[in-house]
Amino acid sequence: MAGIDDLGRRVGRVIWPALRCSKGPAAIEALVPLIERYPPGGAIVFGEGVERVDRLIAALRLRARGDLLVASDLERGAGQQVREASSLPPAMAIAACPEPSAAYDAGLLTGLEARAAGIDVVFAPVADVNTAATNPIIATRSFGDDPHRVAALVSAFAAGLRDGGVLAVAKHFPGHGRTVQDSHDELARVTASRDELEAVDLVPFRTLIAEDVGGIMVGHLEVPALDPVPGRPATRSPSVVLELLRDRLGYGGLVITDALDMGGFRSDAERAVDILQSGVDVLLMPRDPLATGQQLEAAHAQRSLPDEVLDAAIAHIDAARERVRGAARPARTPDASLPARLLSGSLTARGRPVPPLVPGVPVEVTLFGEDFNGMVVPAFLEALEAAGVPVTSDGRTEAPRRIGLVLTSVRAWLGRSRLADEDRRRLRWHVSHRKLEPVVVLGSPYDALELPAEQPALIGYEPTPAAAAAAVRVLLGAASAPGRLPVGPA
Repeated sequence: MAGIDDLGRRVGRVIWPALRCSKGPAAIEALVPLIERYPPGGAIVFGEGVERVDRLIAALRLRARGDLLVASDLERGAGQQVREASSLPPAMAIAACPEPSAAYDAGLLTGLEARAAGIDVVFAPVADVNTAATNPIIATRSFGDDPHRVAALVSAFAAGLRDGGVLAVAKHFPGHGRTVQDSHDELARVTASRDELEAVDLVPFRTLIAEDVGGIMVGHLEVPALDPVPGRPATRSPSVVLELLRDRLGYGGLVITDALDMGGFRSDAERAVDILQSGVDVLLMPRDPLATGQQLEAAHAQRSLPDEVLDAAIAHIDAARERVRGAARPARTPDASLPARLLSGSLTARGRPVPPLVPGVPVEVTLFGEDFNGMVVPAFLEALEAAGVPVTSDGRTEAPRRIGLVLTSVRAWLGRSRLADEDRRRLRWHVSHRKLEPVVVLGSPYDALELPAEQPALIGYEPTPAAAAAAVRVLLGAASAPGRLPVGPA
């Protein structure tokens, strides 16, 4: 560390590599060449189901020997990356929940548990207004399709994070909710007009900017209405960042790229200078962090990376660090029952009511979609059988009650958040032939919205064992479904 020159330290501040905890101490050792030449100003942590992520974070801080800002994706609570922490339902479920303080409390709990694990910066809330029913990567990560309601909810969630002591980073500017491509895989394109963007997509971001949100993440999005250069993503667009975000919207806080190892961004080392010159402060997860540092150092020597550009980025990073370190303790902490309350409160009924299931009366369960982790269907069936409801599947035994179970998921590189075409055809056939009484949708609500209005449906917003068990309680009449839909038909 003693041999690092001033430029190396300054360059390192804007490079935030990934720490993948499943690799253990080897993940930290892999960062040593970068630390020794370009000490990073931050890092993004992926817990990957490992116990005691906090210990690896502490080890990284010790090795880096600087006041590192540790960031993480915690849209669904700190449990998304920290195994011992609370897991929350996705944003769309929180939006469906009738509790007035649901979004604030979710943010507060996330912030408190993140800080306890050593995390300073939370990449949430998702401020995208999901207006594309087939959006493969936002979907239930969004608070809905009403821009003003989304603005109110992201504002509350961000306030909770702030009061929990972390820096909230809203994403994905200027709005990922209209896309039909997954930016993990390819450059996503937003075809809306400037007026449409102003009226919908930018509304939550304007609210957050007015409230001085800690940071904003820019998405790998091609937006022709905002940038005339074909194929240029917002992440390196002066039109989007400098002209719109910085100048017109007046945002003076931390601006971060989406992960630079995603398929929606190419040639990140060569484009690192473009990113900083566009008004962005942090290069998140470049494919080769060391090569990125070398590129920036060479650009500085060639005068294509002016000191004022680098210094402006560092000033924003330093201000973010001071903001986190100066955070006060919150006046209250959320009740431990919050995750369960949000989940049960989000369950949403649609169509005509149906009589509760009766113990001793068999039901047939037909699956549509895929149980990716192999845990949701067993949880659903076990909950039924534990209540004394015998279960058969796919017509093997005649049953007077038939349930359709629809499972969908939002996953990077999956390419869809809805049922596959074949499953959608099967579901429509079963419904049209009155083969299903209730349809239970755990995942995207749009699959339920395609059904006839009178078709009984129960909507959860995530394919998890907990959501499956909560849905069964409603089917048995042991619980209500008080949620309201945050989205309308496509």
